[in-house]
Amino acid sequence: MSVQERFRVSETENPGALAGATGADFEAARFKGEGYRLRAEWARAVWFALDHCHPEDAAQVCAGYLDTLSTGGPALGAPFGTTAGEAMIWAESAPVNELAAYVAAGLDRLRGLALARNARKRLFWAIWKSFSPEDRRAFLAQVNGRGRA
Repeated sequence: MSVQERFRVSETENPGALAGATGADFEAARFKGEGYRLRAEWARAVWFALDHCHPEDAAQVCAGYLDTLSTGGPALGAPFGTTAGEAMIWAESAPVNELAAYVAAGLDRLRGLALARNARKRLFWAIWKSFSPEDRRAFLAQVNGRGRA
């Protein structure tokens, strides 16, 4: 499927710079202001680069960029901003065995998915803070003893 087919819009829609840059309404973009045309060219360059990346690399780039836009609120995909709040309520009331099972399954699932490095660091930091000082020392001793390449 071509870029134009992916972003085809009707004449009544306001497609924005990305749609104009990808060919959906590029002719109309020519009559817009300089700022709009510059946005359209940058959007076209980004689309071209992502379209020519390996899909896994493109997913990592997109995930990393979206992570820089995050506000610390609910996860992407929560249409009404309720995911984080519901997760906190559930986590407060879940039995420890259930909570541990879901966290372990979630971390295992995230292993193969596009998730920004900073998001992974935040997850690691949350786990690290849950360790006692003794557990931290034991972990570091294990890593220092075997973690060197």
